[in-house]
Amino acid sequence: MDVFETMKARQSIRKFRKDPVPREHILRMAEAASWAPTAGNSQNFRFIAVQERETIARMRGIVDEIVSRVTGSEVAGGKATYHNLFAFAPAVICVVGAPYESATDRTLREKDPERYKARRFQVNPGLQGISAGITQFILAACALGYGTCWMTGPLIAKPELESALSVRHPEELVAIIAVGKPDAAPPKPQRKPASEITIFR
Repeated sequence: MDVFETMKARQSIRKFRKDPVPREHILRMAEAASWAPTAGNSQNFRFIAVQERETIARMRGIVDEIVSRVTGSEVAGGKATYHNLFAFAPAVICVVGAPYESATDRTLREKDPERYKARRFQVNPGLQGISAGITQFILAACALGYGTCWMTGPLIAKPELESALSVRHPEELVAIIAVGKPDAAPPKPQRKPASEITIFR
């Protein structure tokens, strides 16, 4: 499958078969991610690949507890939700990112604090690089025949998950990727044509 076919084939998968994901395949996905562009070549991300069912169940329990506390309603036992569907995948990839500060950031922090603050929240070069890494990870997964779902819903329990995964400041958990062989693929949504999203000047 060439890169263009892979990009078109990739879609968010929310139902998985129970087939395990071999460690060597996860490492190939991580290698693909390592070649993503990052600000200053910081390569400021790493992956925690969780495959032990007990650990995945613990993560799900943490998320369900926080969702119940925040919403005031219990999560129905055994039910997949927007927040916990990662628990139904055979592999749960926790994306851990480290902060990145460029020379531009340092200059703005000292000379123009307001512009620095806006840049950190609106531009955030470090987070953009991590996102590029995630994109290449999920494209590699697709090329290897796996489905993925890039999730931030579980981060409703971000501090609790970080504690369970031993993620320590200044690193932080920035996303979770559910990975496995697709059990059911939803219809692919239409995409806007290139001519509609591109302007030449």
